[in-house]
Amino acid sequence: MTKIFTFTGLEQEVAELAAEEAPRRFALCWVDAEQDDGGILCWGIQLRHGDALVYRDSGGWFGQFENAEMARRLLSRTRTVTLVWIDAPEGGSH
Repeated sequence: MTKIFTFTGLEQEVAELAAEEAPRRFALCWVDAEQDDGGILCWGIQLRHGDALVYRDSGGWFGQFENAEMARRLLSRTRTVTLVWIDAPEGGSH
């Protein structure tokens, strides 16, 4: 038999806080218009206070940045890189 748990008042508050404070996911994608090609370079999360943590698609941590846009700028030095938000910003869509 499956046991169903319900949140207490405090647990519900903590669950709501976690949902509000959750980081936003993003991808940094390379694009080559001349070759009509592209792909994912890195995955990342941007924390509520702004810091972005970036993980290489090929494996391994790439780094921590001031925000997702700063990571995009760094990777854009050698190719065209697009920032793609996976999660909508709080209170709306992209």
